[in-house]
Amino acid sequence: MSRLERLVNLTAALLNAERPMSADELRERIPGYPDDRMSFRRQFERDKDALRDLGLPLVSHVDIRTNFTRYEMDRDRYYMRDPGLSPDELSALSMAAEVVRLSGFGDQRLRDAMWKIAGETEETVRQSTEQAALEAELPADIALVVLFDAIASTRKITFTYKDATRSVVPRSLSFEKGRWYLAAFDLDRNDDRSFRIDRIGSDVVLGEPADKPLPPQRASGRNPSRSPWEQGEGESVLAEVRVDAVHAPWAIRHVGEGTPGADGSVTLQLLVRNTDAFRSFVLGFLDGAVILSPQSLRDDMVAWLEAKALA
Repeated sequence: MSRLERLVNLTAALLNAERPMSADELRERIPGYPDDRMSFRRQFERDKDALRDLGLPLVSHVDIRTNFTRYEMDRDRYYMRDPGLSPDELSALSMAAEVVRLSGFGDQRLRDAMWKIAGETEETVRQSTEQAALEAELPADIALVVLFDAIASTRKITFTYKDATRSVVPRSLSFEKGRWYLAAFDLDRNDDRSFRIDRIGSDVVLGEPADKPLPPQRASGRNPSRSPWEQGEGESVLAEVRVDAVHAPWAIRHVGEGTPGADGSVTLQLLVRNTDAFRSFVLGFLDGAVILSPQSLRDDMVAWLEAKALA
């Protein structure tokens, strides 16, 4: 039996167990371990480390009186909670996963999380990305893995920032000027705060679910509530975008307001500083949106699409 097959069987046994299991119980249930007890212990220790290195939530329970250890897989952390995304939101997420790559540590684990939400497999995403051009490569950070999980499950996190321990409930992640930022509600200060992720001075520790709804978000510091197309330097332009009826509820929920049309569509007015982010937002609706004005943004979109068609 290969090591991969043994690790898969070990993961399945831990997930299906009705209670935490001892090493000896797992040894009896899973084929492929050596008969010699010392060899088994060494192999089992390596397998435990391998599962944890893969990001699987293997939990050890130690009886203080007897020093006896049992193991289980934390199902709440293993199975990602369904965030209730609509088909349109899943489509936009899938598109983002195809054209944006996160470089460095955490790339694969973050993409795994996206695939879990979108209900896709690595193979289907690989096939689609072979035909999709890579539009951006963003730096990744080890903290993003935990932060992504915390935002999806509305859980508290703890970390050190500027030599102080911060306990927060994360709201959102944003990327601006080459850096990742976390917008979060600071539980000790009872207010919203923004944190530069590369300045977090410790591991980000995932805690319990938030015990009460968060208050409405208030902009603070670098105004984390701004939409991506509003972030940037230079003068802003007012853009008008008409979104088809099928996408209108999602558009209103994320932009805030718009002018409804008789056919159920909605016309959005957006202040645009970042043309690339604006283009990505419109493309998220596929053929369900059209830029009405200004002409410069319409021309930019047409030129970009023509360039991609000829590439």
